[in-house]
Amino acid sequence: MSLRRHVNLLLENHKKCAYSLHLLKRDHLFYPTEEAAKVRDLPRLRKVPPYSPFGTKVNGQKKKNQAALSDKLESIKLSPAVFTVRPSMACNGEARLSCFSLSGSKIFFTDSGARTTLYDTEDRCMITSPSLHSPKCYPIAVSVPIPGSEGEQDGGDHSLYIMDTEPDPCKASPFEALICCKCPDRDVTVPKTWHCDTLPPPPFLNNPGRSSISISSYSVVGDVICISADGLGTYCFDTVSRTWSLAGDWQMPFYGKAEYIPELNLWFGLSAGNPELPCAADLSPVLRGHEPKQRYVWRDPDLPEEWHPSSYGSSNITSFGSGRFCITNFYEDMNNCLMDRQSGPVGESIVVFSGL
Repeated sequence: MSLRRHVNLLLENHKKCAYSLHLLKRDHLFYPTEEAAKVRDLPRLRKVPPYSPFGTKVNGQKKKNQAALSDKLESIKLSPAVFTVRPSMACNGEARLSCFSLSGSKIFFTDSGARTTLYDTEDRCMITSPSLHSPKCYPIAVSVPIPGSEGEQDGGDHSLYIMDTEPDPCKASPFEALICCKCPDRDVTVPKTWHCDTLPPPPFLNNPGRSSISISSYSVVGDVICISADGLGTYCFDTVSRTWSLAGDWQMPFYGKAEYIPELNLWFGLSAGNPELPCAADLSPVLRGHEPKQRYVWRDPDLPEEWHPSSYGSSNITSFGSGRFCITNFYEDMNNCLMDRQSGPVGESIVVFSGL
């Protein structure tokens, strides 16, 4: 696997209802040499401002604490946006956008109206693609190499499998795939094009005793997509035969997406027990109907006590390849807080990127 050069960040402008794609360079997250790493014991991530964002001056002690913290933390300057998109309004009045990595430099976008488009960050090119058969409110997606392709080195032969985290059994197409292939009834000289296929829904959607269903974790093991549904167990979807099977009534030890790292022969993701902390496990036993065991958990560097985990953004782990990761966590600095009538004290939002 080639070493990934950056993390794709999608930022939302609420006022303009637009989304911009930024590239966070890998160099910001890792020390160039081991000697440089020993100089500081905490990454320089953010410089804490001496004043509250709401215009309230902090007291003398807090100002001293922030000054000391500023010696350890500094902000990362984002690069200019490489791509900006404004989703169209859906029939239900929403204009939400989600993005998913396909392979290499290719990123898929889908909006609340089921429209999709593909953008290549290397070629700086947008590629039109077919709409989904039904909108996905809170979609998840995994990229699976097409059988016979060479994987990420070829930069393209992957399919994207999309499902809602809270699938609705009433929808005709809760599970779909965007696949790049040649039309079977066309001449062989015609290049490949994108198609959208409806797929069999997971069998737990037919559970009459559940009013709501939530997918807690998911990953790819070879040609098989594995998902865990809260209280319903873990299921496997074979992308070749397009059939579902029950792996067991247990849950995978991850929260959200887990990604396979071939150099380590392990899957990495966020811990189901604490979604702020990365963990590793071997998911290959899932295909044999056995519950995987969590291997270990990595803990963040010590952060200020005033920084509380934020409910606004979810944590995330991204692989660069060669055993390197970017862990993203969201916090609220309660040194600079504002009282909200509904939720109580709200701190200044902080996002922390850590290299592992």
